[in-house]
Amino acid sequence: MRGKSVLYNYLLSNKKNFFIILIVFFVGMLLGIFVINHTNENGLLEINSYINSIRENLQSAENVNMLDCLLKSIKQNVIFVLIIWFLGCTIIGSIFVYFCILYKGFSLGYTISAIIISLGAKSGSIFVFSSLLIQNILFIPAIFILAESGIKLYIRITKNLINVKQELLRHTVIMLISMALVVISSILEVYLSTNILIFLKKFV
Repeated sequence: MRGKSVLYNYLLSNKKNFFIILIVFFVGMLLGIFVINHTNENGLLEINSYINSIRENLQSAENVNMLDCLLKSIKQNVIFVLIIWFLGCTIIGSIFVYFCILYKGFSLGYTISAIIISLGAKSGSIFVFSSLLIQNILFIPAIFILAESGIKLYIRITKNLINVKQELLRHTVIMLISMALVVISSILEVYLSTNILIFLKKFV
């Protein structure tokens, strides 16, 4: 209960920053959907071919090298976290934290739209929920928390409200927590989401 209270108070005290981050993320998602909906016919054919090749590969997915997939996912996610952390440590770069959130929202919106357009509403929804939902339950909050930390750092530095070294240490600790969460999200993606998708492959 104490942990929930601390988390609630933290979210409440920083609600403005989190609200802005959430808005930027959803704008990114809408842009991703917009781009898919306005892609020309040749582009849609390429996307459809790519998505269907993934679906066909599920037939032999049991032979996938899970460790290799895990390492690639962890590398990609950790690099993204480090970029947000680094940008948050710099006065100028912290503005670009929003662009990282926008990019992630765009990628998610684009991917979801591409899958549904290629596979149809029913099969596409099953594919999306089984392949994207579980890991993003951890991944998205992790990058939101880190982004908020970087924005807060920028605000406090520009207003001379903090001890810089102490605040950089706080930001780094939050980065390590976020990194741990995205590593767990990679594990869930590779070992749980993939197996759920394999199990449901006959429906997609």
